[in-house]
Amino acid sequence: MNFNNQPGRRHAIAIAAALCAMPALAQTTDASQATPAAPVADTQQVVVTGMRASLQKAQDLKKNADQVVDSIVADDIGKLPDSNVAEALQRITGVQISRSRGEGDRVQIRGLSQTQTLVNGRSIFTAGKERGLSFQDVPSELLAGADVYKSPTAEQVEGGIGGLIDLRMRRPFDFAGLKVAGTLKATDADYADKRNGEGSILVSNRWKLNGQDFGALVSVAHQKRNYRSDTQELSAPSQIADGSGLYAPIGAWYAYELGERERTGINASLQWRPTRGVELYLDANYTKLETATDTYGFYASPYWPNWSAATNAGAMWPSGSVASEKGNVTKGTFYGSEMSTSGTIGDNDTKTRQLAIGGSWRANGWTVKSELGYTKSDFERLYQEVRLGVWTANPAFTYDLTTALPSAYPELGNAGDLTNPSQYWASKALYFRQKNDGRETVWRGDVERSLDSELIPRIKAGVRLTDRKASSSEINTIDDIGSAMPALAGQIGTIPYSDLLHREGSGTIPKQWLSIANLDWLRDPQTVRGAVGLTVPGFDAAQTFDFSEKTQALYTMADFETALAGKAVTGNFGVRYVRTKTGRQWQESQNGTYVPRQNSTTDDDFLPSVNARMELTDKLIARVAASKVVTRPNFDELTPSLSLNANSRTGYLGNPDLQPLSARQFDTTLEYYISPSDYVFGAAFYKKVDGFIQTTTGDVQYAGTTYSVRTPTNGQDGTIKGLEIGYQGFFTNLPGYWKGLGLQANFTYVDSKAPGPLGGQETALENLSKQSYNIVGMYDWNDFALRVAYNYRGKYLSGTQNYYVNNGATMAQTTTYMNGYGLVDAYASYQLTKNLKLAFEVSNLTRKSRSSYYGVTGTQFGRYADDRRFGLSLQANL
Repeated sequence: MNFNNQPGRRHAIAIAAALCAMPALAQTTDASQATPAAPVADTQQVVVTGMRASLQKAQDLKKNADQVVDSIVADDIGKLPDSNVAEALQRITGVQISRSRGEGDRVQIRGLSQTQTLVNGRSIFTAGKERGLSFQDVPSELLAGADVYKSPTAEQVEGGIGGLIDLRMRRPFDFAGLKVAGTLKATDADYADKRNGEGSILVSNRWKLNGQDFGALVSVAHQKRNYRSDTQELSAPSQIADGSGLYAPIGAWYAYELGERERTGINASLQWRPTRGVELYLDANYTKLETATDTYGFYASPYWPNWSAATNAGAMWPSGSVASEKGNVTKGTFYGSEMSTSGTIGDNDTKTRQLAIGGSWRANGWTVKSELGYTKSDFERLYQEVRLGVWTANPAFTYDLTTALPSAYPELGNAGDLTNPSQYWASKALYFRQKNDGRETVWRGDVERSLDSELIPRIKAGVRLTDRKASSSEINTIDDIGSAMPALAGQIGTIPYSDLLHREGSGTIPKQWLSIANLDWLRDPQTVRGAVGLTVPGFDAAQTFDFSEKTQALYTMADFETALAGKAVTGNFGVRYVRTKTGRQWQESQNGTYVPRQNSTTDDDFLPSVNARMELTDKLIARVAASKVVTRPNFDELTPSLSLNANSRTGYLGNPDLQPLSARQFDTTLEYYISPSDYVFGAAFYKKVDGFIQTTTGDVQYAGTTYSVRTPTNGQDGTIKGLEIGYQGFFTNLPGYWKGLGLQANFTYVDSKAPGPLGGQETALENLSKQSYNIVGMYDWNDFALRVAYNYRGKYLSGTQNYYVNNGATMAQTTTYMNGYGLVDAYASYQLTKNLKLAFEVSNLTRKSRSSYYGVTGTQFGRYADDRRFGLSLQANL
């Protein structure tokens, strides 16, 4: 790879230089310990606790593993203001996350979102059209830790070409006896100006009775957090009507989004050890996430596709001269202003339950394990919107894109006012409902045999059987309600906010308008639809599907121990075989009637893997891993049922002939362990991915309306390659209390080539930043601990948008990109007593907003501002 001409390469050089210098600064002992101390009568055991203890545990997992893995443990998660698992995982090298309304949601490993997620080694998911877990569902307080496996073994569950994430929940045998821990927290979201309370509690105990061990644990976490997210999005570029060839946005969208997330998690576990070598367990997990979002929106545009005046032919006609730069309008006023406001509610409700019973038997070199698990997940979404039209005499629209916050606003003059009810009429009513269900039954059995062999000390084999079902139903409508204004009059008022994007600098934008004043009214579809003369529609059969999938997996593998050039080499090799049978049912609309359709497929995959670990010295370890991995497409990608957006006239149609994605991958690492909590490492990786999924767009007629519908196909092969470097350590050679200083730093560079979203041409992977890094400053001394973390990801391809090539006559597509951004989080705690700790935390300390731009013109697309959040907690550990 050539870094010389890559954007952000200076970040790479700076981070690499800093990491290479770290080992020289860190020592494993105090300078005062260089000279042997005089003997003392009593030797006291030194117990490492707090931040260093958690880092030691994570380092031990990485150091002793045969495969490439990175871990975080509970103290790592608790020491940073991470509200969910996605935000906790972003601290791991090679992991990038996406954000929704200021909170982490989607996770990628080395550029790929196709990850397999486990809880205590068993698969977990959220009901939906995709296969994986929605990481924002799980409160981070439930976790004992999380492991991110970047190279697999044959015994691990298939399905993640990006990697495998195992979330480890606590069990009662993790503790010596009675354990009670809890947290009470008060939070404040400064943009939303809302305060909430939240907390968690864990109770665990174990008992001995007639030589048998019993244990029981229950852990509960509950969060309630309000948020506010302000948005400006400049509409797609279009050539203006004066023949100059200059581009200008066709309008602007503004929105206040105000919401509440209520997140609950429960983990319960029973363990029983009747005799030595026999252990049984029963695990139960439950998560629930309820999200309610209110949106006040305003849209204005000078774009008139039906403009027909002979003297002003064209869609965007400037009123006077315009200023420009690099082919784009920077300042100017345009004739006309089509305007509308909207009041919207969007409520999501997700529940996931999992129950598993299993056990193990160990004797005479044999280990036998068995587990039966059941997972059920439900997701429901309700979206309802009432849209009002706005008119004014002789309107115009002005841009000044040179201001800190781009200025884009309607010129109303004396003839109009955005808070004057007489300027409004009833326009549209939108209703969207979605319901997804998913369930899976899994049984697995594993047998392991220790051998009296120096070369092959252990062999393993196992079987895993699954039966998974998924269903999805939708309805998406948009209706004209031009005669409904009298019925809506009592619900319409001035929105209760007038400070949109006020932290983003100077710029002229609309900040207040009329809408449905009390958006809770929209949460009663029967009342709302009745008021505007409509009924509540049922699910659309054409937007419904049922999916079933059964897998039979067998694996065999062996550990090996040998020597090469006098150095110890250990590892494992094996192969996993998976047979997958799928069945799909949907309904196809033909001449106004629905025709049932179905099909089925059977696939066979052989997935070999080898992982080798060499101890070059007692501190220096090298690893090499090679494997083949596979991921099956999402359920909606495989099922040709329609998914429609009546508002944008767009849709999605699956492809039953879509093939799985497979990758051949190679990893190598070099790790130097300075002390039990300090190390520096470097890694290189390469993936050759076969059959990347790309989408093609075409027109589909449905119910008398033309939709622009995307369909997935297997495109060209692609490659992903990159480097990772990192350091972790405390500077124990510093004098006095300065010994508490420490640093975590890691940097990831990923170069990818895959079929692009526009015509299949090669481009970087969507949602992948080439550069990302974490820098965490730490201090851990006696009763005080402090962390300040900076997490940065570079720019990335975020999607595509239509734009107008020549003043509305021709449409084309352009890529859109999210600019790089970094977030600062901080955590400080003080140990009041042996069992009580006071902690303060803050996320998004610098109030960083995110922004995006259009690839075709380089002009701004969106600006998104979210909360800075504070938390004050009291933590008890008994």
